[in-house]
Amino acid sequence: YLIEQLAGINVEVEYASEFRYRNPILTRREVEEDVVFVVSQSGETADTLAAAKYAREKGLLAIGICNVVGSSIARETDAGIYLHAGPEIGVASTKAFTAQITCLTMLALKLARYRRTITDERYAEHLAELAGLPDKISEIFEQADKVLDMSRVFRYATNFLYMGR
Repeated sequence: YLIEQLAGINVEVEYASEFRYRNPILTRREVEEDVVFVVSQSGETADTLAAAKYAREKGLLAIGICNVVGSSIARETDAGIYLHAGPEIGVASTKAFTAQITCLTMLALKLARYRRTITDERYAEHLAELAGLPDKISEIFEQADKVLDMSRVFRYATNFLYMGR
């Protein structure tokens, strides 16, 4: 979404498990070339690793975004971005997910700047918002008591619908 909105580059999001089986139409020309970004917390996700290999077999640039230096995805891709979010304690991988979203936002901003599709003012606004995230997260942590109260109300719910914009 952000890469399309900010940089004006068409983006298709795929589950890695579906990518290589659907025989995607990929572009490799002198003036325009598809780039495949593979995103993984561990860098060892089998489907994501297979998608990276598939992209490279097709002659495309594969860029890995992962949290683990020296992982299989880091070695299998042409280039990469390390998240440096630290080790995950649980399976939910909240730190790595947050780092992935931040990284992709920064990538969208960098592409927009390179392609001149964003004003300096708007670029600075986005950077200021990113820089303010730690304070906003701290505010949420300060509401732990409210979250605990909500958890008591909703703990027996079998379904949730999350909506947002």
